Amino acid sequence: MELQENIQRIKQMMGVIKESTHQILTPDYYLDDFYNMDGMDFYTEEQALDKIQKVIDYVLNIEYPIKVYRGINTVNPDENYIGASWTTDIRVAEGFGDKIYVGLILSQDVIDVEQTIRTRVMNPYEYEIYVPNFEDIKLIDEYSII
Repeated sequence: MELQENIQRIKQMMGVIKESTHQILTPDYYLDDFYNMDGMDFYTEEQALDKIQKVIDYVLNIEYPIKVYRGINTVNPDENYIGASWTTDIRVAEGFGDKIYVGLILSQDVIDVEQTIRTRVMNPYEYEIYVPNFEDIKLIDEYSII
């Protein structure tokens, strides 16, 4: 009897997890983020939802491994310089700092899908992939641009 109750509780928890995951994968969830960006208020809600859906589709369908870049400023370093924000565009990384890390993300398991979608909605020209743990990136190169 106790086993059946545990199985039922697990099924209920999975339903809650599935529902909350489904919610964060809908354009409505990110609409406020979209409109909080400067210059986005001229989009109709339908246009905004369409743009957000394209971001969601892209993030969910990334083919791995994917090459990413991280620029850090060594001249005026921040104590959290390694951070979690990576980009798929080398020019963006070079715009953020003088030391550039080049890495591979081997699977979607290491990225924060919700935060990646959110940052891509809010900052579409940064082409961000959010990886909470630096160690989850397979570093393949690093260089300085001074």
